[in-house]
Amino acid sequence: MSRRIACMTATRADYPRVKSVLREIINRPNLELELIVTGTHLLKEFGYTIHEIENDGFSISSQIEMYSNDDSPYGMAKAAARCASGIADTLKDIKPDIFLLTVDRIETLAAAQSAVYMNIPVAHIQGGEVTGTIDESIRHAVTKLSHIHFPATIDAGERIIKMGEDPKNVYVVGCPYLDIIRTLEYKTKNELAKQYGFNLEKPLIIFIQHPVTTEYGHGVDQIKISIEALKRFPEAEIIAIYSNADAGGREIIATMREFSQFHIFPNIKSEDFLSLMKNANVMVGNSSTGIREAPSFRLPVVNIGTRQNGRLCAENVINVPHDIELVAKAIKKSLYDKEFQETVGRVTNPYGDGFSAKRIVDILENIELSGKLLQKRIKY
Repeated sequence: MSRRIACMTATRADYPRVKSVLREIINRPNLELELIVTGTHLLKEFGYTIHEIENDGFSISSQIEMYSNDDSPYGMAKAAARCASGIADTLKDIKPDIFLLTVDRIETLAAAQSAVYMNIPVAHIQGGEVTGTIDESIRHAVTKLSHIHFPATIDAGERIIKMGEDPKNVYVVGCPYLDIIRTLEYKTKNELAKQYGFNLEKPLIIFIQHPVTTEYGHGVDQIKISIEALKRFPEAEIIAIYSNADAGGREIIATMREFSQFHIFPNIKSEDFLSLMKNANVMVGNSSTGIREAPSFRLPVVNIGTRQNGRLCAENVINVPHDIELVAKAIKKSLYDKEFQETVGRVTNPYGDGFSAKRIVDILENIELSGKLLQKRIKY
């Protein structure tokens, strides 16, 4: 009898992290995939990225609309409630043996809550990491609601165990996004320049800055600081991508659109985005992609503000506060400091080796599912 694995994806950011795992599940004759799509995948203003999932050939079992036009903290709380309700209805219908979730989004917590109440084992990818803002609280809450843990690094795995989770159910597997990076056929800079309208002879900057939920109300001021720093590099081309749908996100997007130097896109499909990273000179902002994936490309990263505070970083990352002078200094160092570029050219990615999906799916296929797995007790 086949084992049914449900998996939820909610954003352009979490989908590439799980795509290699989805492919591996489909290739196992003893496993059956039930894919649930929600979040910004279903929003036209964020690129309606459900099309990317469909174009990759995945069959979608359920679509759950959860967001309204209200991106305030209250609006986020209401969206989480709609997600939890929709997930409960879906899980009731598909009756999975395991529910696979990723990272630290509000959708992840809502989904884990529904699954736990319905006695469905939750497997969680990339728990145990330390960051700033509300993501930290959500990530650790999901860890405590999960039964099978797939941290990316040894220190994240040790942190999960210190939270009282059973070491037997903690598997350090690496980040599955690196599987895509290892196997992707990349576009050339010339192809990308034609597609996205930038001058390939100029330095290329990728800019992504998200709101910080615990700093709600400051997002516009924060992104204006970043923009003022970027204005000091008129010789560069800047690919800017919309922020996420967290509280304050739409204000940030509106502010970005006022800056004519940007080539602005609501979304760039993951394969093109990775090709841009491979050909860029620096990434600027506060996206976790700069921490987790950029080391694989030996790409300098200027990480701004508190959103990634405490996350394990390679030597390609320069951490700076919201300060025009310090942001500009870090960008200049990334673009023109030969010694720093040589250091970046030697980094290795601490988040894995590009072979995570097989490890994850081997465990999903073979782990014993019993009452002992569901009946958790703190291990100290």
